[in-house]
Amino acid sequence: MMYYSSLKISPLRTSFLKTALMLSLSTIAIPAIASAADVQKTLQGYYAARDTAFVSKNVEIVLAHYAPDFTGISDAGKSHDLKEERADYLKTFALPAKSAITQSTIEKLALGKSGTEAVATLHKHAILLFSDPQTGRNSVLVLDGRVQDTWTKRPAGWQLTHEVSSVITATMNGKPL
Repeated sequence: MMYYSSLKISPLRTSFLKTALMLSLSTIAIPAIASAADVQKTLQGYYAARDTAFVSKNVEIVLAHYAPDFTGISDAGKSHDLKEERADYLKTFALPAKSAITQSTIEKLALGKSGTEAVATLHKHAILLFSDPQTGRNSVLVLDGRVQDTWTKRPAGWQLTHEVSSVITATMNGKPL
């Protein structure tokens, strides 16, 4: 028999305890893979926060979940990075909009096998109310788009790493732009 800290432990019990300890440690070391429904709920929450931040023109919250290495492709096929994305938001926020409503809705989510990458296909809808400086009349800009976002699970949480805008339609006072 072996003696541990003045306790008598038989070889069979020692083997059992070692096995139990190894199993418990291996359970701790393997991260759980979230379900697609859980990831969709998390990402939809991020989109809701971004929509609210857009209305209040808060670029820091709008970009809070963007990865530092973010890249995007516009509907015209132009590539851009996080710095250019920030500049585009600031330019939009500088417009003299009286009010805005935005909504981003996930239509489809594909979760990678490892659970660390997700591709969200979403519909974006925005309505902005402007006062025309020349006429003093209100003008309504409506934007609708389909976007495919790639999210990656990193130590800081889910981060938007890539965005492709595939279809964007815009109307001003009901007329296509």
